[in-house]
This record gives sequence, structure tokens and C-alpha cells, in this order.
Amino acid sequence: MEATVEALGTKGFASTSARTIAALADVNPGLIFYYFGTLDELLVTALRESSEARLARHRPSAEQVGSPQELVALLRRIYREDLESGYIRVVCEMVSGSVARPALGERVTSLMQAWIDLAEEAIERALGDSPVKALVSPRDLAFAGVTFYLGANLVVHLGTEPPAVDGLLAAVEQAAGWFGSPEPQAPATSP
Repeated sequence: MEATVEALGTKGFASTSARTIAALADVNPGLIFYYFGTLDELLVTALRESSEARLARHRPSAEQVGSPQELVALLRRIYREDLESGYIRVVCEMVSGSVARPALGERVTSLMQAWIDLAEEAIERALGDSPVKALVSPRDLAFAGVTFYLGANLVVHLGTEPPAVDGLLAAVEQAAGWFGSPEPQAPATSP
């Protein structure tokens, strides 16, 4: 799995072959087909295991989110970690490779559902009783967040500097205070 992720992250989807992965793992390429049947099965399995490990690592933080600012701060932290670790490139390569292979695309898309579910739960908690919920559902906001993450990853790989995305997320984090739950009003007292 590690060799598969490394190949995607360093060589790209087009150059990630069974032979490339086997060389990185120091195994016979035939073992890939023996255990996984196809290269696509290995690629999806590696992406799924990697995604599940990241979900397990970030779920406790997402479950503690109590405000829109905290939610965007968590998104920024996840984004930075994924950028620094190279995971962003792995995701981009799998998404871009899936465009030409619809069956692979369906499987990659299905892996996003767990992230959308986690984001929806965190958004629900972060918004509390905010009137924003009347405008857009937490599920739609979760889908928009995951879509932004994927789009930002692709833009970074097209040559945009990562600080541009981080700067945008910093601005959104500041603006997120506008969308929190309304502060309870103290009851009016008469003299």
C-alpha cells in the first residue's frame, strides 16, 4: 500500500504501473495481480486505506468542532497536513486518472462519501441554531467543502502557490464568525 501511494505521489497516475509499484515495494509484479487482480483494484485499495487512516485521525477533532471558525480551522489544518505529506497529489492523481476510467471514478467518488458524512456532522454541530441552516443544508455545505478541497488540490497542481489556498481558507475562517449561532440575548429589564 505504501509503495502504491508513493508511486502515485511521485510518479503520477499515468506512470504508476504494477512494475513501478513492485519496484518500490521490492516485490515481484506478479504478486500485485495475484493479490489484487488488477492495478485499479490495488490503486483503490491503497486510496481507501489511506483515506480511512486519515478519517480515523481527524474524526476526534471533527467531533469537537463547536463553531464555524473551529470547523474552518480544522479544514485548514487537514489541508496543510495533506499538502506537506504529499497526500494531496495522491488524491489529485486518482481523481484525474478516474476521468478517463469511469468504473474507477465511481469507486473513487464512493470513497468521498465518508468525508462528506463527517463534514456534515461537523457542520451540523458548528452551525447549531444558526439561521444559515434555513438557507442551505449541512449536507449541501459538506458536499461544497469536499468539492472545494478537491478543486483546491487540483488548482495547486496546476501551478497556483499553496499559500493562495491557505490565504483563502484564512479569510473564510475569519468570515465564519458571521455564520455562527446567534448569541442569546439577555432579557430586557425595566427600571
